[in-house]
Amino acid sequence: MTTLDSQADKTLCHLDKLSSTELAEIPSDHGLPVGISPLESRVAGHPSLDIERQTIGMLRRMSDGRVFKPVVKPLLGKREISFYENLQTSQDPVMLQLKNYVPRYYGTTELKIFGRRVTFLTLKDITDGMAEPCVMDIKIGRRTWDPLATPEKKATEELKYAESKRTYGFCITGFQVYCVSSGKLKQFGKHYGKTLDAKGVVEALKIFLNISPERPPCRQLIVMLLSFLWKILLFFRIQRLFRFYSSSLLVAYDAKRLRHYLRLNNTNVNKSPSHVSTSFSSTNNHATTSNVFKNMKDATSNSIPNDVKTNRNRTTKRVHFIKRSISLSGECESSAKEKTLNRSGSCSPDFRVDRLCRTHSYVNNFDDDIIRMKEDYDDLLNELTSSTEEKQNWVRINMIDFTHVFPAEDQNALDLNYLEGIENLIKLVEMFL
Repeated sequence: MTTLDSQADKTLCHLDKLSSTELAEIPSDHGLPVGISPLESRVAGHPSLDIERQTIGMLRRMSDGRVFKPVVKPLLGKREISFYENLQTSQDPVMLQLKNYVPRYYGTTELKIFGRRVTFLTLKDITDGMAEPCVMDIKIGRRTWDPLATPEKKATEELKYAESKRTYGFCITGFQVYCVSSGKLKQFGKHYGKTLDAKGVVEALKIFLNISPERPPCRQLIVMLLSFLWKILLFFRIQRLFRFYSSSLLVAYDAKRLRHYLRLNNTNVNKSPSHVSTSFSSTNNHATTSNVFKNMKDATSNSIPNDVKTNRNRTTKRVHFIKRSISLSGECESSAKEKTLNRSGSCSPDFRVDRLCRTHSYVNNFDDDIIRMKEDYDDLLNELTSSTEEKQNWVRINMIDFTHVFPAEDQNALDLNYLEGIENLIKLVEMFL
């Protein structure tokens, strides 16, 4: 972690001459410029802003959804800036395709923080527009040290996330997730990631994807994640220009949209033809009961005298006549009521008063009904206020961290280090389908 006091002003002089540099003339002796705040969704090893120690972290501007990545180490910062700059101007087909998978780049910005000028890369925030952003940083590749690394650096990198990198060729360096059941935010830093073994990586993915024994994977989420991963995989099966060391995939999705899809899926699962089977069972029971009474009638009719039978038949005919009259009267009255209700438009012909006559019981739980009504109302508001792009763009993946990207020495060979990691990541995610 680098402090401003340990950064000599001369180390940033070469960045002052960049044509894409935007200078933010906002006076600030302490803290952050107006409108700038620490990036809340930062994960992995990025340092946080510390006023007392004067450490610099990832920042965000609320007005336009841009994030600011500080140039902490000038050599690495210059390399990453050059990578983004070349990506903006290149017409190479491979570079044009790669541009689809990286954050949008807005150049560099200088902000005055703690009384000093600091250079930042300005990028599009991957979580912009998300209500409950869940973010995971996945570093791809078994080898995370670049060709210029010292023996000491190589040894240090080999020990980091050793079990995960040895098994899968990638490691989870940190993530945050909103629990869909409670809405609470949980954060897991790099220290958690370093403890993960092969099984721990799978469990971490389950936590991040909100999977539990009571809550199966959301197929919509898994399919959208795989669609991004497959595209990046196909890109690395053709690109031979670069070698990506210590580069990450930043995975993000909106837990609020996930909650909507989980409730929708649960509603569809709970819709079963139980009413049909109940009706069928009721019909069968009615038929059986009718047969029983018919047999009883046949059995007893033989023992009744003829004069009693005659009187009973007359009485039965009169009762049937009265019942038929009442039935016809009721049908006419009901028809008139239905026509009146239809003309008013306030009720449908299916309206029944017994729907309102409910009691609080194990079957009719008003508390649960109120909760479901509120959830339905929230879903409705979310659907009405969300744009089409937000509904379709609630899952995102970006390739990030290009401080250790080098031109390939052999441009006839693929980047097998990166390929191994992303192929194994896809296999793990496919298990949740």
